[in-house]
Amino acid sequence: MPGSLDVVKAWVAACNDGDADAALALCDSSMELVEAKALPGAVTATGIDAVGRYLERFSAHWSEVQWLPQEFLESGDKVFMRARLRLRGRRSGIEVDREWIYVFTVRHGKLIRQDGFDDRVDGLRAAGIGA
Repeated sequence: MPGSLDVVKAWVAACNDGDADAALALCDSSMELVEAKALPGAVTATGIDAVGRYLERFSAHWSEVQWLPQEFLESGDKVFMRARLRLRGRRSGIEVDREWIYVFTVRHGKLIRQDGFDDRVDGLRAAGIGA
C-alpha cells in the first residue's frame, strides 16, 4: 500500500496533468475537499461524485492549473503541503499566483480529505504538527 506522502504527490501530479480520472482513482468514495475559508465563495465537495464535479468546474474556469509544492511534512495519516498555486483564467486570461496551505488525510492508501488554509500555522495545527 502506498504511503500517505506518495498518495498526495500522485494527487498533485494528476491535478497538474488535468487528469481527473487519475486523481479520483486516488480517493476514497467519502472524499471531502474543503477550500480555504479565505477564498471568496469557498466551497466544500463531499463524496467522490461531488469531488469529480468540483474538478470539472475547476477546469472549466481555468485553462492552466499548476501546484508547485514548496514543503511537505507528514504526521501519521496527515500530510501538510505548502504550495504555490498558479492559475490562468480560461476566458479572461487573468493569472493568479498565490501560496496556499493544504492538509491531506490518507487512510488505507486512499485520500479521504483535503483542507485548504490561508495560514501556515492553522495548517500545521490541522495536521497535528507543532507550530
